Amino acid sequence: MKATRFTLFIVFALCSTIAFAQKGKIRGTIIDGANGEPMYGVTVVIEGTTNGAATDFDGAFEINAEPGTYNVKASFISYKEITITGVEVKAGEVTVLDNITLMEDIGQLEEVIVVADAIKTTESALLTIKKKSTNLLDGISSQTFKRSGDSDAAAAIKRVPGVSTQGGKYVIVRGLGDRYTKSVLNNVDIPGLDPDRNTLQMDIFPTNLINNIVVVKSFTADLSADFTGGVVNIETKDFPEEKTFGVSGSLGINPSMHLNSNYIGYQGSSTDVLGFDNGQRDLPISSSEDIPSPVTGDPRLTTITQSFNPVLGTEKKTSLPNMNLSLSAGNQISGDRLTFGYNAAVSYRNNTTFYDDARNNLFVKPDQSNEFELRTDRTIEGSLGTNNVILAGMLGGAVKTDKSKLKVNILHIQNGETRSGLLRQTNMIRASNASVRSNLEYSERSITNVLVAGEHLIEGPQLEVEWKFAPTFSSINDKDVRVTPFTDNEGVLSIEPSEGGDPTRIWRFLEETNYAAKLDLTKKYTMAGRDAKLKFGASNTYKERDFDIQNFRINLRREGQLDINGDPNAILSPENIWTPATGAGSYVEGNFEITNSYFATINVLGVYFSNEMNIGEKMKTILGLRGEQYNQNYTGQDIAFANGDLVNGRNFEDEEIINSFNLFPSVNLVYNLKDNQNLRVSYSRTIARPSFKEASIAQIFDPLSNMTFIGNIDLEETDIDNFDVRWETFADRGQTLAFSAFYKNFSNPIELVAFSDAAPDNLQPRNVGDAQVYGLEMEMRKNLGFISAGLSNFSFNTNVSVIESALEMDKSANGEFESRTNNLREGESIDDTRVMQGQSPYLINAGLSYEGLNNGIEAGLFYNVQGKTLTIVGIGPNPDVFQAPFHSVNLNLLKRFGPDQNGQIGLGINNLLGDKQERFAESFGSSDKQVYFRDPGTTFTLRFGYTF
Repeated sequence: MKATRFTLFIVFALCSTIAFAQKGKIRGTIIDGANGEPMYGVTVVIEGTTNGAATDFDGAFEINAEPGTYNVKASFISYKEITITGVEVKAGEVTVLDNITLMEDIGQLEEVIVVADAIKTTESALLTIKKKSTNLLDGISSQTFKRSGDSDAAAAIKRVPGVSTQGGKYVIVRGLGDRYTKSVLNNVDIPGLDPDRNTLQMDIFPTNLINNIVVVKSFTADLSADFTGGVVNIETKDFPEEKTFGVSGSLGINPSMHLNSNYIGYQGSSTDVLGFDNGQRDLPISSSEDIPSPVTGDPRLTTITQSFNPVLGTEKKTSLPNMNLSLSAGNQISGDRLTFGYNAAVSYRNNTTFYDDARNNLFVKPDQSNEFELRTDRTIEGSLGTNNVILAGMLGGAVKTDKSKLKVNILHIQNGETRSGLLRQTNMIRASNASVRSNLEYSERSITNVLVAGEHLIEGPQLEVEWKFAPTFSSINDKDVRVTPFTDNEGVLSIEPSEGGDPTRIWRFLEETNYAAKLDLTKKYTMAGRDAKLKFGASNTYKERDFDIQNFRINLRREGQLDINGDPNAILSPENIWTPATGAGSYVEGNFEITNSYFATINVLGVYFSNEMNIGEKMKTILGLRGEQYNQNYTGQDIAFANGDLVNGRNFEDEEIINSFNLFPSVNLVYNLKDNQNLRVSYSRTIARPSFKEASIAQIFDPLSNMTFIGNIDLEETDIDNFDVRWETFADRGQTLAFSAFYKNFSNPIELVAFSDAAPDNLQPRNVGDAQVYGLEMEMRKNLGFISAGLSNFSFNTNVSVIESALEMDKSANGEFESRTNNLREGESIDDTRVMQGQSPYLINAGLSYEGLNNGIEAGLFYNVQGKTLTIVGIGPNPDVFQAPFHSVNLNLLKRFGPDQNGQIGLGINNLLGDKQERFAESFGSSDKQVYFRDPGTTFTLRFGYTF
């Protein structure tokens, strides 16, 4: 009997499935034309029938229908009805009508009728959000990703006005440096692969998982206060419009970098290709193990030395092309009362760069004031190869009713970067010699983020509660960094510690945990018959970092008895390792510095409220106040204390180095000049805080540039006042025109400064004098159809920012102004102000795009440049160092194919002009001296993709 019932159940389920499969679905979202927000409770029906649905709190609806072509009508009280004609439904498929806009029925006008194809291609939602937003913002939607063929967020975000990328992955807004730009994921803080940056590495996010990217340029109270230039929010999808499975990939060739048999690498581990080390580079001994001296004759020294990887030299290999592959899947499943959605993706990226003429140089001013030409302190030049692997996976699921939604999103990113260098270093002043260095580096990074979030409507749509909790676990391990210098004495290579230094091995370990939580409540109400909104909430972010460096040296005892002959790999060969019997050979010596180990925590507790209301028919006001309690604690000690100097040494035991409570007011005024035209005025106060690394006493050596970063435990926070004025107008097809002016006042800004007169290769972050930034910005997106109907498929976009900064130098004893004055050249005079570090004087983004609506062809030519930018502040005899403008010209071509244009193939050409990356040292009366040089060449990338 049970078997019969089970059989009947299976037959019934199959029949139901077949019957259901004969139908199709119509899905879509309804947004409010007055504010760009989703509309709850809108009635959507197939015209002439009772078959329909009501929208949920996401503004989403779903209607099951037999195959055919229909008209769909949407209606809501006090809004004009809209009818979408020509909606085609296919058996077993989903027809998407995304972002249908309803307008208020002020004049009792007749209903609006649009064609379904227009709804499918519109970007009205993002345009309406931008137009009605309380903030200054720009953005890019998933619809644009699909048309442009951008495979990752870094490629897509360059299309946003006022935004550029640094190193092809880090976002810069309005020309302000990383310190003043912040990136978040789903509006929640997470650390990136580089935990000392505010901005995330954008190229790790495939666009097929992104709903939109929004860049907020003005502050409101619901945002974290630690941004100034802008906040970049990457919002992932939770409910895909239809079931999809997609695959995309690319293959990139740079003639100067790839398939090059002179590529510099070294023998790594078997899992490097997956972004992690298999243990081959692990520290072979305990960090607390005592290493005996050869004087003791202890045979343990031989065993310990033999446990270290003997590979110390580079080898020539053939470099592989850049490769990228992404897989993604998603769907939503509707029930009577619940709707489920999921997204999953795996992305793999393997990129190789090779510079056969990389340069890192150092210059100082002459001792005598009547000498002008900068003197060469040190030159480093040679070959540098880098292989970077990123393996990322994301899995998200969501469930919702018509009034609630729960979401879980899990993201893991694994990154391994191998760097190899064969470099010649020449010291000209402090120690006149030349050396040949082999640099072998490996950095293993991982980040795991879990987002749990919920949204709930209470009292209908009048009260909304939104909460988020996101723990993030990240680690960065620099594993077995090996630097092997041979002093070059007229062609004879030898290890001479007093000249070139000892062979060095470095392990760095960083573990960071981040817990972020937010609660936002929004109450809608009416004031004087007009809609208003009160928003209040709280947030808390807790971070902790554990950092440790283990240094080791390889010494050679009686080198003349060893058979090395300038071969790095011979240093630790079995016959050359020290033994008690021979009393000669190479051996490992610990070089632990306690100042390079610390534990630190940060806690930020924020509370806020803001009120949005209309004053009259045209003026909207948004007034807000945020309070943040900030605590930063540090555990560590300096070298003096470790050596027993309890008077002058410094020891920190979970000591509070920053404890501050600040209020951050914000005022945003929006005046609606016309229906599609706004005038915006805003003021806000924000803050920039020192990072873990900056507010420390750590000394971190970069073996590639031979520079050392020295932390500054006494850093203070930077307070910023922001003023913005913007006029903007909007037209159809995403066309915009805007002119902006902004002013920012910085109190106690932090900049990277040369540490001392005697140590130009040591850099330290310091609070410097107050600064001001003034800027003008123009943004335009224009379709060229106004010139000729034949050009209607072409559009031009540009963003130009002209920025001036002025920083007042410290005039105290031994301050920057005195240091510069004491090192003036004859005939030179200086003001008491200079430009800010990291601030570009101008920023230009421009692009010409073609969109073939009928032939499936997309094309774009894009240009980006930033003006000369101060990167290192020189003091004493150390000159200022500036980043030269890099003129980036990129060409993208894309062709869609297939019955539903589900396939695409494209070609991208990056750095079409073949420009070079350079930094220069500048000093009065001297020619500019090249400090940094890389030739990135031109990269040709073939892209493909298909969605099933």
